[in-house]
Amino acid sequence: MVAVWGPHGAPGRTSLAIALAAEFAAAGLRTVLADADTHAASVAPALGLLDEAPGFAAACRLAGIGGLDDAQLERLAVTPRGLRHPFRVLTGIGRPARWPELGPERVAGAISAIRQWCEVLVVDVAASLEQDDELASDLAAPRRNAAGVEALRTADRIVAVASADPVGIPRFLRDHAELLDLVQPDPEGVTVVVNKLRQGAIGLNPAGQVRQTLARFGGIDRPAFVPWDAAAFDAALLGARPLADAAPRSPARTAVRELAAMLVPTGADAGARRRRAREPTSGG
Repeated sequence: MVAVWGPHGAPGRTSLAIALAAEFAAAGLRTVLADADTHAASVAPALGLLDEAPGFAAACRLAGIGGLDDAQLERLAVTPRGLRHPFRVLTGIGRPARWPELGPERVAGAISAIRQWCEVLVVDVAASLEQDDELASDLAAPRRNAAGVEALRTADRIVAVASADPVGIPRFLRDHAELLDLVQPDPEGVTVVVNKLRQGAIGLNPAGQVRQTLARFGGIDRPAFVPWDAAAFDAALLGARPLADAAPRSPARTAVRELAAMLVPTGADAGARRRRAREPTSGG
């Protein structure tokens, strides 16, 4: 399970989540993309899908009553049309007011069922990590950010997305520290991805400058970089397609493909490990 998170300011969480799902599918992995953003779900419109009946919320409701099985997931998950390498999508809530449907227990149950149904689960989560609402309401009340927090705590890998500009990097450093305090992951489980890297916003040697800043102020040593290719991302958005389909030769697509291979190795040994993990144990 790969959770894609980033701070406020549109660093490119959803675009990157969609692009990663496409790369995992292209590698031959059964892939599901779930939209767990309780503030501004956007996977469905980005892929040209109707989000009138949110798939992820429905999965959470069924998980809450113990009724989420493979047959229900087959019904709820949709496949965007025209994909070169198809993957399934559980769309997000169409109206932000529906966020109480995504309680932490329901989300945990849905994620557990989906993980058994696919090989790679990519979850797009909201930026907000705050839990201050606990101070002003009944402790038993639902929490708007609980879905994202639960997804982050459950994930095997977290992709933390920063926007490569003078506003995005400081904002990311503040929220990245909060992320680590909140989920307390294995340091190897969080991959920092600097998106929209360009000289125009940073100056000469943008990768070097960003790398030095992240290391000095955040202790982040090996960030990944995705160069800003406006034409490629615009083509993907206009065509409601992943980056790999809209601009397969884009340097941004190349960077995302390398990132996907790093997150989920797909060599022969990795495939054998996945097959062994799915095989039932014998005897006993």
